[in-house]
Amino acid sequence: MNHVSSIRVSRLGITSIIVLVSLVFSGGVANAHEHREVGEYILTVGFSSEPALVNEPNGVSLEVISGDEETGTPVEGLAETLNAEITYAGETKQVELAAVFNAPGAYEANLIPTQEGAYTFRFFGTIEGVEIDESFTSGPDTFSEVLSTATISFPAATEAGNDAAADAQDDADSARTLAIIGIVVGVLGLAAGAASIAMAMNARTARAGTTTSSLN
Repeated sequence: MNHVSSIRVSRLGITSIIVLVSLVFSGGVANAHEHREVGEYILTVGFSSEPALVNEPNGVSLEVISGDEETGTPVEGLAETLNAEITYAGETKQVELAAVFNAPGAYEANLIPTQEGAYTFRFFGTIEGVEIDESFTSGPDTFSEVLSTATISFPAATEAGNDAAADAQDDADSARTLAIIGIVVGVLGLAAGAASIAMAMNARTARAGTTTSSLN
């Protein structure tokens, strides 16, 4: 194979890799949020940060455009006309949507998910006077379910490591307690010593006074 052919093969390989990476990432982005047509509007819903992790700050993300996805117009002012609810395992919490700075048509509500699994986001109220009531549930075909931090933690936490850390903390607490007791005992000892010295000095002074009186 000559030099020119080698270059062509290399370029073909690089191009193939780029195409494959693009397909993977485009698929990932498509599944990161759910897109839904509601009348003349398109609602895009998901977690603000995905993958969503247990006990990590996150949020409910909503984007609304009027028209088609490519040339549509962002719809603003919905923080005042739309309500949002989060439901997990039968428990529901209402949250407040706020417009995202410098991102027309985008809204968020703060959330720290505390359990793994599927969450449902419900939006109800009006969009430009049109009443809506739509629910979006996380899952493989919509947007990220909440995952344990263990899925991306490295190195993996071990039970032995956790026990060692707990033992170290217990040892530190015990040492601190013993140190405090030692300080208290030391202070009491100094106080007792000072009292003994004072008593001895008083006794000596008293004896000296008695001796002087006898001489006189």
